[in-house]
Amino acid sequence: MKKILSLILAVLMISTLALATASCSKQNTFIGVQSGTTGQYYVDGDADWGFDGIANYTSKGYSTGGLAVADMKNGNVKYVIIDEQPAKQLAKNMDVKVIDIPLTEEEYGFGVDKNQPELLTAINEILAEMKTNGAMDAIVTAYATGEGIKPVASATLDTAKADKQLVVATNAAFAPFEYKDGDKFAGIDVEIIVYIAEQLDMELVFMDMEFDSVVASVGNNCIDVAMSGLTINEKRKEFVNFTEPYYNAAQVLIVPKNETAFDACKSADDVLAVLAEQVK
Repeated sequence: MKKILSLILAVLMISTLALATASCSKQNTFIGVQSGTTGQYYVDGDADWGFDGIANYTSKGYSTGGLAVADMKNGNVKYVIIDEQPAKQLAKNMDVKVIDIPLTEEEYGFGVDKNQPELLTAINEILAEMKTNGAMDAIVTAYATGEGIKPVASATLDTAKADKQLVVATNAAFAPFEYKDGDKFAGIDVEIIVYIAEQLDMELVFMDMEFDSVVASVGNNCIDVAMSGLTINEKRKEFVNFTEPYYNAAQVLIVPKNETAFDACKSADDVLAVLAEQVK
């Protein structure tokens, strides 16, 4: 009887260990992303975006990149993939490491209501002017150095002033492009759209929402423009007309501070090879 009980206990222990190992393995195939962003499509694969996906990995979506990084530090996802500049901001604030190798090539644009072609033309002209007169470079430099940042308050939406208000949908959780500073808005995108609104002689109204609602919201509830570090893409063009690009961006990998597996990587292919090796 004792031998039988011992055998049963041994089988149970092996089964428990196998389940724990499988659970750990499954957990370590998750890559954290901000829901609805390019990073999610990059991890899972999407034909419309031209991404094959990362074999044997699945994205786990969060409302902000910060939550994704926090869950990585808690051991619930293996790594995080997000846009380069937000990644560097998160690394600075949350003591993690960025593998500074571009995984993608992207261009940001503002999404404009399809029923307002004249607004699209006007914004494109102002963006071109900003690139020429140095205003664009000055804004980007301010957020790189932390000097000269100008948080702004949102006006209150007033339908009686529709012709005088520029209503902008955003997700203010994407520093350094858009974030909240107290009850004010700040960021590279914010200061660009402030400049645009001033040139148009319009009052600026921000509508803060989840990222994956930003593009689809344009044209509804008086919203004129989508602004949230938006990569220009054919799928998003179904909802908005994009301005000319104003910023070149890329997805990068965030890893724990003590991670060394990617230290010898020189290219995106090298990064993907390391990821593949880890789930063999």
